[in-house]
Amino acid sequence: MRASDRQARLKRAKELGRLAFDMLRFEDLVGNITVDGEQKQFREFAQRGLSGSLLTPFRPTRLEEFSRIQIRHLGHKVLEIRWSKAGDFRLVTFEPGEWVELLEHVANVF
Repeated sequence: MRASDRQARLKRAKELGRLAFDMLRFEDLVGNITVDGEQKQFREFAQRGLSGSLLTPFRPTRLEEFSRIQIRHLGHKVLEIRWSKAGDFRLVTFEPGEWVELLEHVANVF
């Protein structure tokens, strides 16, 4: 994959991640869970075959503590992004498909 294609793919994944984040941050808190030894606040949504979850630090005291967004379409993980306040960013999974249009539609209705 060419560098310009990778950059375009990363840019698109970040756009979709921001859209998902804007939706998920207003969802009710489901609870607190421990992931990779860290306490996280857990929020989620599920609509029309699309589901998403947001994990954020319970007490964000360490800059390296991660946050995560996961989006699933019909049970299959299609987007996962991790980041921290320290500036770390990692695109774990991004599989473009019909879910993108569905996410954009659901976000606009939201």
